[in-house]
Amino acid sequence: MESVILNVIKYILSAYPYKDELSASRLTKMLYLTDWKNAIEHDTQLSQTVWHFNHYGPYVDDFVDMARKDKDINVVNTKTMFGGNKQLFKLSDKNSGKIVLSDELKVIVDFVINATKDKNYDDFIKLVYSTYPVISSSKYSNLDLVSKAREYKSQLNAR
Repeated sequence: MESVILNVIKYILSAYPYKDELSASRLTKMLYLTDWKNAIEHDTQLSQTVWHFNHYGPYVDDFVDMARKDKDINVVNTKTMFGGNKQLFKLSDKNSGKIVLSDELKVIVDFVINATKDKNYDDFIKLVYSTYPVISSSKYSNLDLVSKAREYKSQLNAR
């Protein structure tokens, strides 16, 4: 599973048009959106992670740690426009170039990229916070994306 997630991360890093926006927060939340979309479309999460809804929204450190350890990914320490610290993730110049995604998964990741690429950070966060798992769960709880996808689809079908 780790290799699939790393390939998704590398695909996002290569395909996302605004490279200077790929902070730990945005990258992690894009993986959350990918997991959520996969749960809706295929009744399974892409990752096996347990997403936790904390004060930063859906977040886990696992993916950032995974990216930091990969030789094809560089972490660049920089500053936000407000002077805070920010880490950007970029593909290394020495990256192998091999990114393997199934056509089905590529469609999902492309959907997430296209849905988020033109959103500034505040609008991006609003999108993440508007997803069904977040609005239907208590803060500081774990998000079961598959069961939330089933609930979501049953409510859509009931209309």
